[in-house]
Amino acid sequence: MRSSDMRHVFAAGFLAATFIGLPGTAQAKNLMAACAAEIAANCSGVSKGRGRISACLYAHGDRLSGACKTEVTKVSESRLFRRNIPTGVLSVQRLEFEAGLRNACASDTDKLCSGVKTGNGRILACLYSRSNRLSKTCSSEAKMIGK
Repeated sequence: MRSSDMRHVFAAGFLAATFIGLPGTAQAKNLMAACAAEIAANCSGVSKGRGRISACLYAHGDRLSGACKTEVTKVSESRLFRRNIPTGVLSVQRLEFEAGLRNACASDTDKLCSGVKTGNGRILACLYSRSNRLSKTCSSEAKMIGK
């Protein structure tokens, strides 16, 4: 999967009004096992469920071991994962909403994602992974865009 495609996949996951679940149980177990050290180091404050751990791992992609990167890629490329993302969001080629979202989520980004490298949708993935801790302003903007 190209990095721009992955950016759209995670942007879509973040922007969906109802957040999606992680694909199959076996796949989730494989991800958790292969990425245990990375989860402890980078995602300890992230709640499990709705794909937040995999989004957090993607956000910290520059810090993942080979085995963990492999599992994160498998999750993001799975049919179930992609099927749960609204088709209309996946078809968006330009992210014209990005400026509004960036403004609405600036303080959340500073507070929750300060150690995340920018690019390839990593900030969106980080915000999604912490979706249960977003400000009302950021959350409202994301939900409005996801409709």
